[in-house]
Amino acid sequence: MDFWMTIRVLLKRWYIALPVFAVSLGLAVAVFLSVSPQYESTGTIVLTAPSSGAKVAVGEAKPAEKINPLLAFDGSLTTSAQIVIETLKDPATQKQFETIDGAPAAYEAGNGQLNGPFIVVVATAASPASAKKAATSVLDLARKELAARQQALQAPESTYIRADSVVMPADGKVKIGGKVRYAAVALVLGLVAGLTAAYGFESYKNYKKTHPGKEKAAKADKQEPAPKQPEAPKAVKQPEPSWPKAAEPSPKSDETTRILTPVAKPTPSPRTRDSR
Repeated sequence: MDFWMTIRVLLKRWYIALPVFAVSLGLAVAVFLSVSPQYESTGTIVLTAPSSGAKVAVGEAKPAEKINPLLAFDGSLTTSAQIVIETLKDPATQKQFETIDGAPAAYEAGNGQLNGPFIVVVATAASPASAKKAATSVLDLARKELAARQQALQAPESTYIRADSVVMPADGKVKIGGKVRYAAVALVLGLVAGLTAAYGFESYKNYKKTHPGKEKAAKADKQEPAPKQPEAPKAVKQPEPSWPKAAEPSPKSDETTRILTPVAKPTPSPRTRDSR
């Protein structure tokens, strides 16, 4: 798609692109305001070796040296810091800090891209105080984990690696990166919708110019009513003739006639007499 062609279409169909752009801008603002803010607090500690070194003499008659295994190799402090960081990244450990003061929280642990035995914890929560509390709690857990590992290795207490604070967690600062990302996504989707609407309308207008006959035919088909089918002739029902009903004789008159009327005897004919 040519850039200048896009600009030309947008300028030509500004009455479509401009309202869509305004709606997109309003949608982005609404998304930015609707997303709840998150607060972030950061704390950093550094691991240090004791001034007495990694070894200590044990016994009086034949003193023997006892060493801290975590300080027995080069880069031991950095390695120990990495061990603690991996422990903090364990999902089971992170699950302990899913909620702080009844609100959802989360944290990330690492070295902060710093060279050396640093442990950096970045905690996120719904309020500044909760973010600070989460970061402080995770750093305290890191110190406990470091001491527990040295105790499990039976290292002399005087050779324990210490965790000194570099940056103390403070009240969380508002984190607007997530809100900006959501608003940017809404704005981009709105701009895409505006371009689609402008190009779609432009394509429709061009189609009407290049195919005027089809549109007229379609309008004519809509305006002309469909021819009516001839109706089949309906059968006319002839009225039945009404014949006068004969008078029905009453039962009493019939009986009287039968009683009073004598029965006439048949008279023989002359031929019958002659034959006899």
